Amino acid sequence: MVSILIYMIFYLIIFISFSLLALTQFPHRRATKTSELSQNAIFIARLLAGFLQTSILIMAVWHDGGGFGFLLWACLLSLSAFSVSLILGGRPNLLAPLARQMVLLEYSDVNVHLNGSRNR
Repeated sequence: MVSILIYMIFYLIIFISFSLLALTQFPHRRATKTSELSQNAIFIARLLAGFLQTSILIMAVWHDGGGFGFLLWACLLSLSAFSVSLILGGRPNLLAPLARQMVLLEYSDVNVHLNGSRNR
């Protein structure tokens, strides 16, 4: 029972990562009726999505071993990518809250020096 809950958490995290990847593209942002992102925010969102997918791969292999963990990750990857494409095709407004939160990524890049001063 605990494994099923872990697999569902894995699925949700991969779903969020694919949603982040999809919402970096202008046609999907237009479908969700949100503003376009800057190049810096797009880079941060794609980096975050890649980190989430890689971390789920590592956790799946650690939890279930090399063979089944990788197979589980590949199946969850396919299932979540299919789910994101269905949502964007049918009801893109369901991803609008995430698209609105992605605007905060534009303000997260603050250049902090080693002495603690900030350069904006």
